[in-house]
Amino acid sequence: MASRLRDFTRMNPPVFFGYRAHEDPQEFVDEVHKILCAMGVNEEEKDELDAYHLNDVAQVWYKMWVDGRAPGEVPITWDILNTSFLERFFPREQREDKVEEFIYLHQEGMSVKEYYLKFVKLSKYVSSLVSSSRDEMSRFVTCVSEYLEE
Repeated sequence: MASRLRDFTRMNPPVFFGYRAHEDPQEFVDEVHKILCAMGVNEEEKDELDAYHLNDVAQVWYKMWVDGRAPGEVPITWDILNTSFLERFFPREQREDKVEEFIYLHQEGMSVKEYYLKFVKLSKYVSSLVSSSRDEMSRFVTCVSEYLEE
């Protein structure tokens, strides 16, 4: 495990503190998962390495969460940890805010590139609205400024 931890830290994974206003819990989970998959880490090791990059409030939550699990409960896996993590640090109201932000996203005042980057970033929160590339393209084009048509 020490070797895995050394490899993991060399990949410069993000750190999640749990109290910073600009932290995006979903981005943290996505980035760490990408690194762990690239390393070929198994499911049991993923949760240990993921937890290693939780600090401050998030680390306290993790310790309390682990200690509060009933003896004999199923082993902690990546999915179990991240479901609990997102429930705690990315509550439904915040997820709904991201969906609303996506729904009302229009290009106005942004370059097409800026709009595209924001569109892509928010689209991960609304997979049901852009479930296919056709849906995604339609939604993107619909919200591009009318000035492009001239």
